[in-house]
Amino acid sequence: MDELFYTILRAELWQQPIGNVTLSPQQAKDYIEEAKKQSVAGLFCNSLVYHDIHIGKEYTLKALAIVKKVTKDNQKRNFDVTHFCMFFQRHHIPFVIVKGQSVAALYPHPELRQSGDIDVYCGESHFLEARELIAQKTDLHFDPSIPVKHLAFSIDGSKYELHRILSIFSYPKNQRFFNEKMEEALVRHDDVEINGVKVPVLSPTDSVFFQVVHIFYHVIKEGVGLRQLCDLAVFIHSTQERIDFDELQNNLKKIGLEEFFQAMMNILIEQLGLVLNETKLKSQKSTLANKILRDINDGGNFGKAVEENRILVILRHYIKYLPNAPKEILYIPYEKFTRKWRGFTS
Repeated sequence: MDELFYTILRAELWQQPIGNVTLSPQQAKDYIEEAKKQSVAGLFCNSLVYHDIHIGKEYTLKALAIVKKVTKDNQKRNFDVTHFCMFFQRHHIPFVIVKGQSVAALYPHPELRQSGDIDVYCGESHFLEARELIAQKTDLHFDPSIPVKHLAFSIDGSKYELHRILSIFSYPKNQRFFNEKMEEALVRHDDVEINGVKVPVLSPTDSVFFQVVHIFYHVIKEGVGLRQLCDLAVFIHSTQERIDFDELQNNLKKIGLEEFFQAMMNILIEQLGLVLNETKLKSQKSTLANKILRDINDGGNFGKAVEENRILVILRHYIKYLPNAPKEILYIPYEKFTRKWRGFTS
C-alpha cells in the first residue's frame, strides 16, 4: 500500500477533498484488491467514485457494485443487531454490542464499513441465562460445556458471538484486571442509535481500551487488517472529547500495552490521518509500529492473505513480538494447559 492508497482511504474517513487523480486499469485493479484484502473495500471504492477518480468504466462499475453490496450487507446486519438488542432488553439481560455495527455508526457513511460478526458481551454472571434464552428462541442446540471466551452461532444468515469474556490473556494477572474492567464497563455502558433503536455499547474510554486489546491480541497471533485500525481511528476522532486518556493509558500500562498503544497511535495519525485535540498523546515513530505495518500490508485482515500454514504464521508472530509482549507470549503454554484443566472449550 503506497501513499496514494492511503490518500484515497483517508478522503473517505475524514471527508477530505482529493485533487485530480487518474489510475491506470492495473492500478485500479491492484488498489481494489488490496482494499478487499484489508476489509475496507466499501470505504475505498466509495472514495474512488465520490471523488471522481478516473479509473475507467470497467473498474468504476466494479467499485459501484462493491459499494452496493457492502451497503446491502450493512442494512441486514443493522436489522439483526436491533432485533437482537430488543430481544435481550425484553428479558432484562445486561449486555453491550462491541465493535462491528456499534463502531460503524460513527463513520461518515456507516453503511460503507464492511460488517462482520455481531459481538455481544454479557459477562460471566449472565452468560448461562443468555445462552438458554437464545436456545429457546432459535431451537439451536449448544454444547453444555462453558466456552473459554464466547459462544458462536448463526441466526438468519448473520453470525453472532456471545461473549462471557471479551479477550483472552495468557498472563493471569492481566486477565483478572481486564475482566474486572469489562465487568465495570458493562454497568456504565453508553448507547448509540441504529435504525431508531438505542443500542447499548461500551463507553468511549472503555471501548478504546477494549479495541486496543483486541487489536493487540490479533497482531501477536495471526495479524490484523486496516478495518480494525480504521474503526479505532474513527472512534477516537468521534469521541475524543469524552475519552479519559489518563485512565486509558493507566489501564493499558497495567497490562503492559503502553508501548503497543503508542505504536497504534503512530499508525492512526501518520497513516490514517487521525487528528487529535488531546496534546498529551504524541506520535512517535517506533520499530513496533513499523513491524505492525509490514504485517498489515503482507497479511491483510486477520492475516488471511498469507498463504502459509496458520500454525507457522502464529508461531512466527509469537517470536517476532516476543520482545514487545514477553509475559503474554511466554505464558501461552500455561494458559492453554490450565484452560483444559478447568474444563473450558476453545
